[in-house]
Amino acid sequence: MKKIKKSTIVEAQKRKKKILEFYYMTPEKTDARELTRLITSVDEEKVDVWPELNLMEVVLDSDSLIFQDGRECFVDPLDLEFIEERKIQSIYVVSYEEGDAQKAREVIREILEAKGGFLCSDTEDFEPMFTANTIL
Repeated sequence: MKKIKKSTIVEAQKRKKKILEFYYMTPEKTDARELTRLITSVDEEKVDVWPELNLMEVVLDSDSLIFQDGRECFVDPLDLEFIEERKIQSIYVVSYEEGDAQKAREVIREILEAKGGFLCSDTEDFEPMFTANTIL
């Protein structure tokens, strides 16, 4: 049996990524193409959009920050009530790798400042919730 070097195991553990997921909700009607125009903290060539999927990708250091249309994620009556009460027009599933958290938050803050709304957790009460003033 071949002996596995300890450094190989350590390297494999380092490569494990932890993806964080949130929802971005805003009362503004917007699409992924429009979101790309709001980003100034990342070089333009690192931002891509797939209009047919209403998806935006921002390439960061460890992985990508993804904004993907998330309206279909909400069918529960309590979730729909939450959305209606806040007059939410656009919903995105937002995901990024934990190692990119600081840069991802910078990009998200730019979007929040321009479009309003909030970033919230995938929890029963959507807490914690972040705005442009509380994201960093």
